[in-house]
Amino acid sequence: MIRSSQRLPKRLAQSATLMLGAALFVAVITPMPASASSQSPEQVAKQTVQKILQDMKGHRQQLRNNSAQLRALINKDLMPVVDLDYTSQLTLGRYWREATPEQRNKFEKAFKNMLIQNYGDALLKLKSGDNMQYLPVRAPANASNVTFNAIYHSPNGHNVHLALKMHKVHGQWEIYDASGENLSFVTNFKEQFTNRIQQVGLSKFIQQMQQRYGTSSG
Repeated sequence: MIRSSQRLPKRLAQSATLMLGAALFVAVITPMPASASSQSPEQVAKQTVQKILQDMKGHRQQLRNNSAQLRALINKDLMPVVDLDYTSQLTLGRYWREATPEQRNKFEKAFKNMLIQNYGDALLKLKSGDNMQYLPVRAPANASNVTFNAIYHSPNGHNVHLALKMHKVHGQWEIYDASGENLSFVTNFKEQFTNRIQQVGLSKFIQQMQQRYGTSSG
């Protein structure tokens, strides 16, 4: 029933602070050009923090009125650096191991569309990344898995502590988790998905995700 599938986004809406904070933070890392391959995550972040926001500049109202255009922008600028396969595994937990290859494929497509929609809506609310304070990455130079921390100084005076977990996949930094105020993106979705799967079963849950977010891969 569509009514049942509509419960999913209502529960996700309860994590608005996480989505908004993570959306700003997750936007700082974009695919690195070859010349920047030796740069640290901090250097790359500081150079690219405005990329998505710049692409939105002057087009926000148009993007609000054209969801397809907004999704295309997020898919182009952001999703190439999200490790969708690994994040999908983490959020489904043991149910990923139980899922058939077909179920995994269907879930990933719907999950990707959900991320694109939620990040797009959140990023539209942001004006600038100028209030972001980046903290040094404390990891060995040859580390392949790092946590990148920052503090977002919001206009209302509330400081939001953010963390981005990244690992190297084929030589490129990719994102697999983000947190705001110690609320993990992966943990948050894993809890919600697990609760829903326990209620309706894996097959029905995936069907609800497809009904709500679509079956194309974006």
